[in-house]
Amino acid sequence: MQFAGSVLCKHSIERHVNGAPPVSIDIVGHAIVSADGMIADRDHRMPAALRSEADWRRFQAALDSAALVVLGRLGHEAHPNPGRKRLVVTSRAAWLERDPGDDNIMLWNPDGISFRRVLAGLGIADGTIAVTGGQRVFDLFLPGFTQFDLVTVADATIPDGVPCFSGGPPREMLAQAGMRVAETEELEAGVTLQLWRRD
Repeated sequence: MQFAGSVLCKHSIERHVNGAPPVSIDIVGHAIVSADGMIADRDHRMPAALRSEADWRRFQAALDSAALVVLGRLGHEAHPNPGRKRLVVTSRAAWLERDPGDDNIMLWNPDGISFRRVLAGLGIADGTIAVTGGQRVFDLFLPGFTQFDLVTVADATIPDGVPCFSGGPPREMLAQAGMRVAETEELEAGVTLQLWRRD
C-alpha cells in the first residue's frame, strides 16, 4: 500500500502538532521502558534488557493494523520498513517529502507543516496513528495522544540512558498531559503493560 497522489502545497504550511486530531483518528504511543523510565542506552540503542517476545508480538500486530506509523530518523534507519505506511520525523526534510527509495515512506519536518495538514495531504481521515518514538517524537505528540501503551520491564535499569520523555518520568508526564491508566496487563513475568487514555 503506497501513499496516494501529491501532498499539500506550501501555502498550507503551519507549525507543530496544532489542535486535536480529527475525531475519527486515534493517536497511540508505544514505548517499552526500563524501571527508571529509559527507552534506550546512552548511544540511543535499545538494550537486550528491554526486549520482550510477548510485547514484541503485541507491538508488531498494532503496527500492522495502523493507518500510519510515525517514528524518528534513528529508529527508521535502524529498522527497515516492512511495507507499512511510515512517516519519519526529521529536520533533514524542508517540510514534507517522499523518500526516494520507498513510496511508503514520507519524511516530515514538524517545523514546516502541522500534523493535521500532513494527515489531510496523505488522505488519512480515520484509523489509528501509531507513534513509536524516540524521545523527540514522544515529546512532540504528548499533547495529542489519545492513548499511550507503556510497557515497563521491572528488572531493567539503564544508567545514563535516554528517557521516554525529556520532561520527566513517563507516568508523570502522561498524567500531566491529562491521561490516566485505563487498563493494566502482565505480559510476562516482570513485564507490565499499562494503557493510558485521555479523560
